[in-house]
Amino acid sequence: MGNKFMDLGKLLVNSNQIQVMRVLLCPDKFKDSLTAAEVCDALAQGIKKSHPEAIIQSLPLADGGEGTLDVIREIFRGDWVKVLVKDPLFRPIEAPYLWVKEGRHAFIEMSRASGIELLTNEERNPALTSTWGTGELILDAINQGAKRITLTVGGSATNDAGMGMAAALGYRFLDEQGYELVAIGENLVHIRQIIPSPIEAKLREIQFQVATDVRHVLHGPQGAAHVFAKQKGADDDMIRQLDNGLINLSTFFTNKEIAQSPGAGAAGGLGAGAMFFLQASIHLASEWILDLVSFDQHAAQADVIISGEGKIDVQSWEGKLISTVIQRSQVLQKPIILVCGGLQDVNNIPESMRHIPVYPILVPPISLEEAMTKASTHLVRIAENLKL
Repeated sequence: MGNKFMDLGKLLVNSNQIQVMRVLLCPDKFKDSLTAAEVCDALAQGIKKSHPEAIIQSLPLADGGEGTLDVIREIFRGDWVKVLVKDPLFRPIEAPYLWVKEGRHAFIEMSRASGIELLTNEERNPALTSTWGTGELILDAINQGAKRITLTVGGSATNDAGMGMAAALGYRFLDEQGYELVAIGENLVHIRQIIPSPIEAKLREIQFQVATDVRHVLHGPQGAAHVFAKQKGADDDMIRQLDNGLINLSTFFTNKEIAQSPGAGAAGGLGAGAMFFLQASIHLASEWILDLVSFDQHAAQADVIISGEGKIDVQSWEGKLISTVIQRSQVLQKPIILVCGGLQDVNNIPESMRHIPVYPILVPPISLEEAMTKASTHLVRIAENLKL
């Protein structure tokens, strides 16, 4: 894969036999290197060098995590609203969300307030972190008059199942003695009573939805703590304590199906918390974003589709954005090419997708540093040499 270029043919569009290829560029970001829009720009520049007649449409994508709001803003032209909130360790931080006045729709990226990238390696500890700042963003959107709030989750520093978010919205959590608990992960296990928020009725008037590509349940071996807490700084003992806390919170759920719902374990259990405290619906982020940008309509008009992301590995083929783009392209019977910074887990590519050409930047003698710092230059080169 990636060592020979495919001649995908050309489309004859008029009686003069002028050959025009319609190309749809729909990549995700190359994390820590290029935004999705910058990837599109580099690919378009390369294609135009060798195929100046090509009609190119750029459709930058995102997976529900970092960069999603930038993609949404390209579509809806909303306004950034900056709010002073608390970071995962309750320190003041300015975090933005996207406000689309038409439709009174707020798009909130939880990682802007409660993300792991806001902490140093030494500070990462899911027993002590909180989604409080995410709740403050939601509260500000409510005060703006929001009727719809979409919460994109991913890259969290937390494992509090939305306890902090709920506390910022007025919910109170009491222990066995009736004392109010600080809304952090380690206190989930001590909750004995939940006092409803004074604005609970107002919350019920708003349509909440969560977009995530995580399909894990809330607790247990496939739950938030056991699957994700280690990468957030937890050791084995802490993971067990956090999981017990998630189990304890789930005993308060009026809908007992929440804890086992796909996506409940997203963002340290924030998925479940949003379902319980906000009555939110959960959506597969890749499907949601593709519907949002009208991917099928654009893809139907293309002769070839080019997608990709910074690192393509086994997860890319299993429910992540790239795999959803591939599946939809195949349904439409459109050829697809992938580009990436690095290609891993080649032996684990599903049999049904082994025919898809992949062109990575990181090929010897190119170093990782060069692949990241000069990604745009290399993508121009790759795109120029594609035989469309």
